[in-house]
Amino acid sequence: VMPTVQVTPGSISATTSTISVSSASVASGSAVTLTLTARDAAGNNLTSGGATVAFSATGGTSTGSVSATTDVGNGTYTATFTGI
Repeated sequence: VMPTVQVTPGSISATTSTISVSSASVASGSAVTLTLTARDAAGNNLTSGGATVAFSATGGTSTGSVSATTDVGNGTYTATFTGI
């Protein structure tokens, strides 16, 4: 009989967490979704929310605004970037 192993993720890590964007470009007046997938230092996905996460836009050639962050409650956080 094999033992049951359960991995309990640690604290969120900026180094291993990932950010994705729903589209590589955004036109004026259009929006894209920003998603942070929170991971611990070992790369394990966090399974609950509660972290303070703020997205911001810097660099590049696009201008726009970033919405408030939504805590999805499962280790992911989303916001919307709307092009101006």
